[in-house]
Amino acid sequence: MNRLITISIFILGFVSIEAFAQQRPQYTQYATNQFLINPAIAGSQNMDEIKIGGRVQWIGFQDAPQTVFATYHAPFKKMPFQTTMNQRGHHGFGAILIKDITGPISQTSAHLNYAYHHPFTDNLNAAVGVSLGMLQHTIDMSKLNFQNANDGIIDRLIPNRFVPDGSVGIWVYSDKFYFGASITQMISNTTMFLPVGEREVETFDLGAHYFANIGYKFDIGSESSDWFIVPSVLFKSIRPASGHVDFNIRAQKAENFWFGASFRQDDSFSGLVGISAMQDFAFTYSYDFIISDIGPYSGGSHEVTMTFRFKKKQRKVICPDSFWL
Repeated sequence: MNRLITISIFILGFVSIEAFAQQRPQYTQYATNQFLINPAIAGSQNMDEIKIGGRVQWIGFQDAPQTVFATYHAPFKKMPFQTTMNQRGHHGFGAILIKDITGPISQTSAHLNYAYHHPFTDNLNAAVGVSLGMLQHTIDMSKLNFQNANDGIIDRLIPNRFVPDGSVGIWVYSDKFYFGASITQMISNTTMFLPVGEREVETFDLGAHYFANIGYKFDIGSESSDWFIVPSVLFKSIRPASGHVDFNIRAQKAENFWFGASFRQDDSFSGLVGISAMQDFAFTYSYDFIISDIGPYSGGSHEVTMTFRFKKKQRKVICPDSFWL
């Protein structure tokens, strides 16, 4: 196989250790779409929620990563028992579908999510969640050019493979703060395309991704003001790479409008803005200005998300706030 093609697959398809060893898509709008990285979010508000979005990364690079996603989650059925505070917990369920394409390589993932939420006070909840699903890794052989078409390793490539996948998470939230921790891609599997056998070929394992994030809501202005700011921090790690930190801050006016900025360590600065034409619909846009070594050659990254919410009056879920969704 052409050595340049092999290098491009590993660099573009799975990025590099310095870029957080990216085996799964990264998101700039994680602070308003926590469900993508933590299954415990499922059912955390008193409504059904659908999010549809996409991301185009590293504009100007041929075969750069492109991602589209759709998520859905909702609460259902309170537990049949009561706590000492006469408050019942409730369940949440959801689903996530993601398609990530990098040149000849694509990854499609589909997951079902479940979470249980327990109220400790009128404005403090905690949840645990789990996600199970499948990953489909595909390589489009028609997009590859081989220097030696008779190389025996070509016939031994695995162009399509399904593997199981799972995630777990915890979520603690109130009307003023949130804290979450999750592990995604828990089920380790060997590389999808290059075979393990007598031939000496490069291999790697799919590794677990670790996330921890925290945010706090500060009201600003007068008592009647509906403006607030939410600074937050996300820590993420995948072995053997060292951990990386994202810093995010946004200013928001009620549920109508917000804007913010984000810094991804060793990678990018980002600007974000969101609007709600009505309570049931929202649109979010973000732009990443790349500061890593590829910055001078890239036109940055764009990400958009549309949110649809459907409130159900018959569901009474204790939900202190939703500023973290």
